[in-house]
Amino acid sequence: MDVIKPGEVFDRTYEWDDLVRFANDRGPGVRIGIVRGRRRHGKSFLLEHLCAAMDGIYTVALRQSRATALARFSDSLSQALGYRLGSFPDWVTALDSAVEALSHRSGGHPPLLVLDEFPYLTDHSPELPSVIQALYDRRGPRKGYPPFKLILCGSAISIMSSLLAGDQALRGRAVLDLRIGPFRFRDAADYWEAPPETAFLVDSVLGGAPGYRDIVGDAPKPGTEGLFRWLERGILNPSHILFTEPDYLLAEDPRIHDRAIYNAIWWAVAMGATSPTQIGGLVGMDAKALTYHLNIMRDGGFIRHEQDLLRQRRPTITIADPAVRFHNLIVQPNVSALELRHAREVWDRSRKTFSDKILGPHFEEAARAWVRWHGSEAGFDDVGHVGTTEVACREHRGHEVDIVAISRTAQARSKGARITVLGEAKCTNKARTMADLQRLEHIRALLTDLGWDAEHASPALFSRTPFPAELTAAAADGRVHLVDLESMYAPH
Repeated sequence: MDVIKPGEVFDRTYEWDDLVRFANDRGPGVRIGIVRGRRRHGKSFLLEHLCAAMDGIYTVALRQSRATALARFSDSLSQALGYRLGSFPDWVTALDSAVEALSHRSGGHPPLLVLDEFPYLTDHSPELPSVIQALYDRRGPRKGYPPFKLILCGSAISIMSSLLAGDQALRGRAVLDLRIGPFRFRDAADYWEAPPETAFLVDSVLGGAPGYRDIVGDAPKPGTEGLFRWLERGILNPSHILFTEPDYLLAEDPRIHDRAIYNAIWWAVAMGATSPTQIGGLVGMDAKALTYHLNIMRDGGFIRHEQDLLRQRRPTITIADPAVRFHNLIVQPNVSALELRHAREVWDRSRKTFSDKILGPHFEEAARAWVRWHGSEAGFDDVGHVGTTEVACREHRGHEVDIVAISRTAQARSKGARITVLGEAKCTNKARTMADLQRLEHIRALLTDLGWDAEHASPALFSRTPFPAELTAAAADGRVHLVDLESMYAPH
């Protein structure tokens, strides 16, 4: 039975189809699905609409005691069923009762139960995953019971990811593991109903999390003044909820108690520290002592470890959330002034930081995303892994390459892999020149000499500013691909 995606649900076509396919499966027994993703990415919104469309029951947990959580669960079920179920002494009784009651409901779809913010429940009921395991073992697909779908959802990435780890109770029992991420930059532009330049600025400040539009309103008006007024009303406003957004994000992970050290790590990474040693130097801790904290932040999706695409070397640590990067570079250093409502002064002295440390890196990230998702529009038909690399060069003391793509059949960091794209992305007001193309051609020659299959790699230049005539002529000759902001955002 087809279930049409509601008009209120923007994008998320693949996610909706995966959820409907799972929920509509009429195979026998209990089947378990996991839905995870960062805060404000729209998981709850999607699941609420799924339950509304398929006559399922959606319940959301709060930070409550075990007894209060059981009582709330009973109330939610009773309200949805239309009759009182009574109190539950434990989660075994609660889930057994829920399965029995929902399995006897009439309807066109298999029974569906969603437990949202599941980590809040396990905080005071650590036995809950084992209880669900026992339920599955009693009423699983091979036991002959009627179909029943149970979805567990949560924003604490580390907790939700660990549910399916090798030694955990639910390992091998879930059939759906759906990760809800931010919108891709083109989808985000459509969601904000913004032209490319404005959409890029919004994306560099807030990323593609759809939930931010609910709390900041429409996109900024075009121009530098429009951007400032938008920031002044929102993330630079001490009365606005986004002013302390990093604290709310850290609160998602129940393993994080002392937030000071984690905020300090974020600040160090925002300032340019990319290794445990560099981070430790800025926060005043030994690199080994930071291992535990860095692992929690990586597992929680708060930071990323980005590997060099070609070389075996230590990964580069970066901030995963643009809103956190903006907070640490612009808001946090100026908290006192912003609390005095001196937003104009703060913004005027922060523009260079915004350009160099926010727009620049974000434009590079967008360029890599464009090659990965939309490169075929420019004729890049063989794109596998996309990332960055460093290339040794005695003449120039090495080169950092913003964008490098290898063939679909190649493995990352495999010597001799075929390189298909070499690119440079610049987000300055300075126009690109033939020297930029010559640099890419020089790097291509170096990689070929070092043993990589790079001879036919396509050079690509990305810029927010128009390209000069000499580069346009080189592009017409097939020597280089030129990609501006309009091209990145407007599909061919």
